[in-house]
Amino acid sequence: MKPKTKKMKLAVLISGGGSNLQAMIDRIEAGKLDAEIGLVVSNNPDAYGLDRAQKHGIPTAVVDYRKYGKKRLSRIPKGSLPREFVEVVNRQRIFSGLPPDELEDRLARLVLAEQEIIDLLDPLAPGLVCLAGFMRLISPYFIEHYNTEDRYRIMNIHPALLPAFPGTDGYGDTFTYGCRFGGITVHFVDEGEDTGPIIAQAIYPIWTDDSLDTIRKRGLELEYVLYSQCIQWLAQGDLQVVGGKGGRHQVRILDPEYPKFVEQLTQQAFAR
Repeated sequence: MKPKTKKMKLAVLISGGGSNLQAMIDRIEAGKLDAEIGLVVSNNPDAYGLDRAQKHGIPTAVVDYRKYGKKRLSRIPKGSLPREFVEVVNRQRIFSGLPPDELEDRLARLVLAEQEIIDLLDPLAPGLVCLAGFMRLISPYFIEHYNTEDRYRIMNIHPALLPAFPGTDGYGDTFTYGCRFGGITVHFVDEGEDTGPIIAQAIYPIWTDDSLDTIRKRGLELEYVLYSQCIQWLAQGDLQVVGGKGGRHQVRILDPEYPKFVEQLTQQAFAR
């Protein structure tokens, strides 16, 4: 018999309704997810996901990025940014085509806000930081703080089949392109835009009479199941990160029930 899995401490970052957060909470309370949410942080003070967390007794916090919205690097007090800020600028892959001064200004504002989040999260020592509809870019500074060379500690859900359609509108991009199948991807976060190692994916059909709203609803139902399951695999030690072709990391799922899980999830997506 497999030993009981120790509960993993989670920190969840949100920006809006928090429906994936609610799915995690529901599975934790049902005993299907061996995790404990230590803190929910939002960049949006009006995010409904904060209310969801508070209703279940989960601590919340807000880091409002807007207060840094007009700051310029030249006016930020010396010592406010981390010593490795120059390295962050040199390593970043999230902004392209910007003049050097504007690039540095935008990264400085991002890092100032991320320092606030890190100060909130570090006392909790989370085993995993979950991005659940967090609509802010993540800089190399934040990522390096939690990731190590062989361990990823930030996870994200993306509403498309990566590497296709990265960015903020996976459902819309999938639909307008005319795809016959859509999908969702749970992945670890690295320093690119939705380029981190893929953990698991699920697909759904796009029927002739579908609208963007119907495919989004179909995809969200898969998100709620798959994201929590990936966290559970990590908690029970069933995710293994290995080296792949060209040095790119890949994730192996060791759970013997994985094929059955995928089959059931696919049947759910195709049910009409």
